[in-house]
Amino acid sequence: MKKLGIIALSTLLSAAAFAGKETVELKVTDEGYEPKAINVAPGTDLTLKITRTSDATCATEIVVPDKKINTKLPLNKTVFVHVGKLEQGEVRFGCGMNLMEGGKIYVK
Repeated sequence: MKKLGIIALSTLLSAAAFAGKETVELKVTDEGYEPKAINVAPGTDLTLKITRTSDATCATEIVVPDKKINTKLPLNKTVFVHVGKLEQGEVRFGCGMNLMEGGKIYVK
C-alpha cells in the first residue's frame, strides 16, 4: 500500500471540504442578469459572484425570494452572495422591484 505524504493528504482533505460547492459568476449589464439560466446538481452549495457593470437598469440589488436573500449590488464592484445548498427544482432571482426579467437556477 502506498503512503500519502503530508502535503498530498492535506490536498485531499481540502478537496473533500470543497466537494459540492460551486461559485457561479453573474454580471448585471444593460441586458439585465447574465447568464439568465444557471444549472447545478442537487445538493450543491452555491455562491454567486456578481458584478454590476451598468447603471441603466433597476437591477441595483439581487433578490432570491426562496432563500430570503436581498443584497445590494454596487456599481463596478464584485459581491459574493451565498445562496446555500439547493434541492432539486427551480430557484428564481431578479431585481428588488421585480420589474425586469431576472433568471433561474435550475437544480437537476
